[in-house]
Amino acid sequence: MTEDNTLLKLGELLIRVGIVKERELDEAIKVAGETGLPIGRVLIMSGYMSDRELQAAVQVQSLIKDKVIAVELAFDALKQVSREDVTLEQALRARGWTGRKAHQDTAKLGELLRAAELVSEAQLNEALRTSQETGLPLGRIMVLTQAISDELLSAALTAQILIRDGKVSKEQAIKGLQATKRRRISLEESLIDQGFYKPPIRQTVKLGELFVLSGLVTENDLMGALELGLTREMPIGQVLVECGYISREVLHTALKFQEMVINNTLTALQAAEALRQVSTRRVSMAQAVAELGLLKNEQNEPIKLGELLKAAGIVTEDDIKNAIEASARNSALIGKILLVTGHINEQTLHASLRAQFLVREGFLQMEQAIIALNYCQKHHANFDDALQELGWTMPTRVKTASDS
Repeated sequence: MTEDNTLLKLGELLIRVGIVKERELDEAIKVAGETGLPIGRVLIMSGYMSDRELQAAVQVQSLIKDKVIAVELAFDALKQVSREDVTLEQALRARGWTGRKAHQDTAKLGELLRAAELVSEAQLNEALRTSQETGLPLGRIMVLTQAISDELLSAALTAQILIRDGKVSKEQAIKGLQATKRRRISLEESLIDQGFYKPPIRQTVKLGELFVLSGLVTENDLMGALELGLTREMPIGQVLVECGYISREVLHTALKFQEMVINNTLTALQAAEALRQVSTRRVSMAQAVAELGLLKNEQNEPIKLGELLKAAGIVTEDDIKNAIEASARNSALIGKILLVTGHINEQTLHASLRAQFLVREGFLQMEQAIIALNYCQKHHANFDDALQELGWTMPTRVKTASDS
């Protein structure tokens, strides 16, 4: 059976070429999981390899994955880079390699942002320098320095994925990003409006979105993991596991729920709620899915759940009334019910939960929250953008004692 080298991981490549030893890689993976730093950056910081070797290895991995170079030739050139003071391009040219196929599309995050004029040359260079010094992902640095918003980073990362998967060209993605910023819409909407992209006919949900909707991973953590995955050419689920955000068991469960969404067995929101129940309450997938029946529209049910339980003598009328009163005090459940019944959309739900958090923690007055929510509805903006445009800046997280 022929080995598929297009799936070659960066660590395996470094070991096969002899740049690092298996023991060194294992240590780096452990440290990367504890710190959230890229494995390559950990290997450099530990003195196991140089920055030049890492950059060359990433290039070789990309060339092999795109099937534009023979594996033996790539390995041989990388070995020379490791032994001598030459670049990968020089080593490849010395072996008669003429270069990447002319039609091959590539899309680095910085190039996309610059080409779409979402950042200046100075902002990009400064972020690249900081990324090399700290090991933090380029996109996360740009968000932290307020060069771009979280929404634009998400759009740019999505553009990278669509280009990589051959769904759109680099030029189409750039035009889509420009329209995304100008019109404040998602990248997919922008590409569809311009006729560049057709959404899948079948219902689907991205794996990362499923984790965010379930509350198991924050949007910031997802963006960082997504960028690492694109840089290291790893599936997002594997990155989330290696960074310690989720367990491998939770990943396998999420993949099964994602398949159920694709097969129209569950909606994305139902799958997210079921995933949350499996992860937090340790119930089985079957039990979590069965309990989703509580969120269905009662108009479509021949008999209400409370009536069934009461008729069976399992609960009393008072039990049902107490349960209704308890649900009325559960803000998250109220939001989900309003969402499922179509009274609000996902953007409004996220904005209201963000507003509730800031009011509860004392960062925002109730009157300010109401004004900002109305602004979100009127201008189709997310809550933090609304606060910024209204002149109210809020912390992105609650300060803890360790921050003082």
